[in-house]
Amino acid sequence: MCILIDHDHRGEIEARVAAATSLVFYVDFDGTLAPIVADPGLASLSPETRAVLEELSGREDVLFAVVSGRSLADVKARVGLQSVVYSGDHGLQIEGHSLRFEHPEAARCRDALAELNQQLIGLPLLLPGVQIESKSLTTAIHYRRAPEGTREQIETITRSLVPADHPLFVLTGGKMVIEIRPRVDWNKGTAVRWIQDRLQADGALPFIIGDDRTDEDAFDAIDDAITIRVGPEESTVARYCLPDQEAVGELLDWLLRVWKERRASANGDEAHSNGRPGLGIKESSPIPSVRLRRSAAIRKRELSRRGDSPA
Repeated sequence: MCILIDHDHRGEIEARVAAATSLVFYVDFDGTLAPIVADPGLASLSPETRAVLEELSGREDVLFAVVSGRSLADVKARVGLQSVVYSGDHGLQIEGHSLRFEHPEAARCRDALAELNQQLIGLPLLLPGVQIESKSLTTAIHYRRAPEGTREQIETITRSLVPADHPLFVLTGGKMVIEIRPRVDWNKGTAVRWIQDRLQADGALPFIIGDDRTDEDAFDAIDDAITIRVGPEESTVARYCLPDQEAVGELLDWLLRVWKERRASANGDEAHSNGRPGLGIKESSPIPSVRLRRSAAIRKRELSRRGDSPA
């Protein structure tokens, strides 16, 4: 059971912040930084949350990463801060500071995904209220605005296109959404570790905050992270929880104040006269080549069965 972060349980977090040399945030967008809305295209940050994000991410002793299932371009446009690291499509694309990453095998599935999307075009006409979100490397089928019972119909249709043994894609579920993703060994947790491995900051304290089942992979990504699940209590590996999305902005504002007070105290202390070190980014390295070889072999076999030639 996770611990509700209220005024009585902030002491443990405050103590760890006081011992840190810098802070790193990995935070989901929908349902965490921004409220979930019926139309995903209308999701946005509140002015108060945007102001806190801008101040936090603009500090040299803080790295702020938004880790979202949205496409990279979409989440960048909705947050709109150059000082943030963005991870889109559940970590398949990462960009910000000196980081730039796109999962190579997922990228090679673009044409095949486009073919699947063509077969889904008529779904909103067949099932009113359903929305198809075609992203860069994944496709999301939202049914929040559809009548009750629509999920079963969507699952029947999508499983006919993407059966359990499909060599290129898998189906995953989230809050009122079914997604088609490339069959690659990569998720939000892998993306968080990829970013964390490239930080140059001894004593950095990571926070991982999210509200959906896809964030559970991220909660498990870093052993010493402060992990926070947002929303009604559910089974989670996160140590802490918040009651709702509005509490996220309040928590970030509190952490900003605690961190600024700590830094002011440290800078006034002779032992810390030079301040705390900032964050740097190590040179990016490719994902393990064995995964690429295995994925490439699967794709080659699939193309061979279809009678196509690999690009």
